[in-house]
Amino acid sequence: MFQSLAQVVAALFIAMSALIGTAFAGPLDKFVQPAFPQCHNVKVLGKIVERFNWAEENTWKRGFFLQDIERVRERVVQNHPDRLIPRRYCRAHARLTNGRHPTLFFLIEGGQGFAGNSFNVEFCLNGYDRWNEYNGSCRTLNY
Repeated sequence: MFQSLAQVVAALFIAMSALIGTAFAGPLDKFVQPAFPQCHNVKVLGKIVERFNWAEENTWKRGFFLQDIERVRERVVQNHPDRLIPRRYCRAHARLTNGRHPTLFFLIEGGQGFAGNSFNVEFCLNGYDRWNEYNGSCRTLNY
């Protein structure tokens, strides 16, 4: 009798977990899988503008800011199951308040935000990388 009761409990547990898993699969996916936005995503472009303008105001103080990002296009996507970090390489044109329009290279990394639940953005404005962080002419982001 104990063996049949254990089998009934196991079958009931499997059935309930399958039912709960399918019922909540959609809402839980956003918590389990990291965000991986497109190049033209408003949050991505907003992070770039915010970080560039903060650095300009607090570090460089050259007297101009990033006004707008236009002509955004995707270059390469590395989102294979064997990769741990999905990456999206993008390119755009930046409009600065000094009248110049340099090329903007940026990289979106999925699952690299706070606690792995968001994304990270790395960017380089061609000709404005004074510390040569992304190599000459933003080479490391120009995939």
